[in-house]
Amino acid sequence: MDKRVWSFLALAFGFTWGVAGIGILGFGLNAASGTGYAVMAALCMLGPAVAALVQQHLLDRAPWSGLGLPVRGTRWVFVGLTALLGIAIVPGALLSTHLLGSFTAVDGFGDVAFTTDRMLAMFNDISLQARGEPMDAAQLAKLEGIPPGLVLILALLGAVVAAVTVNLPFMLGEELGWRGYLFQRLASWSPLRRVAFTGAVWGLWHAPLILAGHNYPGHPLQGVGMMVLFCGVLALLFDWTRVRTGSVWSSCLLHGIINGSAGAFSIYTLGGHPLLGSPAGVAGIVAIALLGAAVLLVDRPYRTGGVTTNVQP
Repeated sequence: MDKRVWSFLALAFGFTWGVAGIGILGFGLNAASGTGYAVMAALCMLGPAVAALVQQHLLDRAPWSGLGLPVRGTRWVFVGLTALLGIAIVPGALLSTHLLGSFTAVDGFGDVAFTTDRMLAMFNDISLQARGEPMDAAQLAKLEGIPPGLVLILALLGAVVAAVTVNLPFMLGEELGWRGYLFQRLASWSPLRRVAFTGAVWGLWHAPLILAGHNYPGHPLQGVGMMVLFCGVLALLFDWTRVRTGSVWSSCLLHGIINGSAGAFSIYTLGGHPLLGSPAGVAGIVAIALLGAAVLLVDRPYRTGGVTTNVQP
C-alpha cells in the first residue's frame, strides 16, 4: 500500500487521539461533561482535515484539486440524490426499528409511535434537559396542532439547511480527510475494497470518543465495534456520492444531514437500547445497508467500477 496513506492516517489518528487523550485523561472529560466535551469533540473532528492539508501540501507537494475541493465540474444531479439519500436515513431507521422490534420481540429496539402524545412527551423531555423546566401550556398547545409526520419532514429539511450552513465547516473537518485525501490515494482501488478499508479506519478513528461515552453510553467496548460496523455501511454511501459527484462537498452535505437529523429519531422512539434501537445501532445499520444495496442495484456503472473518478493519485 502507498506509504502516503499510512503517513496520512498517522497524522489523522495522532491529532484526534492526542486531543481526545488530553481531554479524557488530562481533564476527565466524557460525553456527559457538557461544553468541555463538545469543544474537545469539535477539535477532534479537525484531525482528518489537518492531516489532509499537511500531507497534500507540505509532504506530497500536490495541488489542492486532488482533495475534491473545486466546485467546477460537480455533477449536481447526484448532489440532489445525495440529499435525498441523507433524508431517507432517519425514516428508514424508524421503520427498521419498528419492524425489528415487532418480528424479534426484543425489548432493546424500543417502541416507535407517530403520535401527538409521543411527540409532545419527547419535546417536553428535551425542554427539561435543555432548560431545566417543562414546556408551558401555550407551547404545548401550538405543537398539538402540528401533525407528527409534518414535524419529521420539517426536521429533515432543517437538517439539510444546517448541513450547508452551520454544520459545513465541522463536516469538512472529517470529509477533507476521508473523502478528500484518502479517497485520492485509493481512487484506483475497486469500490468494494476502497469502501471496506475506508469504513474500517473511519470507524476506528472514533474510538476515543466512543470510549468516552459518545453514541453508545454505558457500552464503550461494544460501541467501538458497532461504530466500525456503522461506518462500514455508511462508507458505501459516502464513496458513491464522492465518485458520482466528483466533489468532496457532497460528502460534507451527506455527513451534515446525518448528524443534523439524528435527533429527529428520538422524537418518535422510546426505550431503545443504544446498541440496538438507535440510528447508530443495529436498526440504523440495517436501514443504511438497505439504502446501500439499493444504490448498488440501481447504479450498475458504480457497482462495476466503471465510473471515472477524475482523480489523479
